[in-house]
Amino acid sequence: MPTPPVKPEDTERRLNAIRDAIKAGYARPGTAVRSGDLGAVSVAADALGLSRSTLRAWFNQRGGVEALGIDDDSGELGTATIVPKNTDSGSTVASVRDLLKKRDGATVGQIKAATGLGGNAIAGILEDLRAEGFNIQQFGDSWTIDKTIPLPGGAGTLDNMPILMSRPDNTFLVGASSDQHLCSKYERLDCLNDLYDRYERAGVQAVYNAGNWIDGEARFNRHELRVHGMEAQCRYLAKHYPQREGITTYAVAGDDHEGWYAQREGVDIGRFAERIMQEEGRFDWVNLGFMEGYVRLMNANSGKSSILSVVHPGGGSSYAVSYSIQKIVEALDGGEKPAVGFYGHYHKLWAGNIRNVWVVQCGTCKDQDPFMRKKKIDAHVGGALVGMEQDPETGAIIGFTPQMIRYFNKGYYAGRWSYSGDAVLPERSP
Repeated sequence: MPTPPVKPEDTERRLNAIRDAIKAGYARPGTAVRSGDLGAVSVAADALGLSRSTLRAWFNQRGGVEALGIDDDSGELGTATIVPKNTDSGSTVASVRDLLKKRDGATVGQIKAATGLGGNAIAGILEDLRAEGFNIQQFGDSWTIDKTIPLPGGAGTLDNMPILMSRPDNTFLVGASSDQHLCSKYERLDCLNDLYDRYERAGVQAVYNAGNWIDGEARFNRHELRVHGMEAQCRYLAKHYPQREGITTYAVAGDDHEGWYAQREGVDIGRFAERIMQEEGRFDWVNLGFMEGYVRLMNANSGKSSILSVVHPGGGSSYAVSYSIQKIVEALDGGEKPAVGFYGHYHKLWAGNIRNVWVVQCGTCKDQDPFMRKKKIDAHVGGALVGMEQDPETGAIIGFTPQMIRYFNKGYYAGRWSYSGDAVLPERSP
């Protein structure tokens, strides 16, 4: 949506403020900015009393860096007053965030005293944190990050469902994957990449990820992690999660693993991860929502549709592979049943039809870890390639062809459970 027109004098004032910030040492637009650091556009917005998102949108519509008309070492100083960059600026946003995470939050005066920021700068940081998915709330004079998980955003909400259009022959072909647990030393990136190679060769229309795409961080799994910290794990995800030409992955966030960050930090972790993906140049990842997301399966010939739900449920594994999913679907009211459901969490591969709902358990791309070994829970390493046929007159899914793709062990787990170093992987069958 275009930003409102800006007067010529205001245009020059904005551009001069950005030029000043660049000359003061802040990162030029379009260059990488270290986590927690401020770029020239953000600093200019603070100086001008504008929201950072507003100035960024306006600047991009003006043509970005080309609109400045300067190189690194030249250009007239503008009229805005920019405080020269100091060595602590990289931690400014993190400092504000830490203040807000305290039990009683912090007043604007307390933030000013701790950081030396002005009121406009503080307002900009609060807005940016909210845009990242943090649940920023005001209680009296204090601002805080409320640990209650915020109302999740995402493309898969009921009033904002993405549409998957059928092929001309009334069929769909999609990938289903879940529980990759990236950042764990038991991750199986080889299997995950092979899955996406198969999806690419088959020509899937999209891939749906049913959650636990990172391992998160808790007291009992820290010794298993390759990477620590919410942002670091999301950047690891952006670097290592498969990317294939023409394939978009739609992912829900679980309330465990990545959801542990949501519970502790008061952040919409799905929206946070999507933003990190985009910062790393990944626009093939779409946040589908928290715990459940929905997709409209629309017929290209008639416009009739039905619903696909992508779910990360909870609870432990049951004595029978299908039992947990049976109980989930049996608990749904008649009017809220989807036509198709993709389910994660249990690390199992299974498909069937329950109460006229086609269901798939999407497997995992993480090997059995010490917890699962001790609890005698097996890990079905793999994913699914799912074909669906739709009745164009009603939108009902009348045909369902799930192909389960599984990767099997061959060998023993010798030396596998050490709390230090990498896991010793067994050989794999071809």
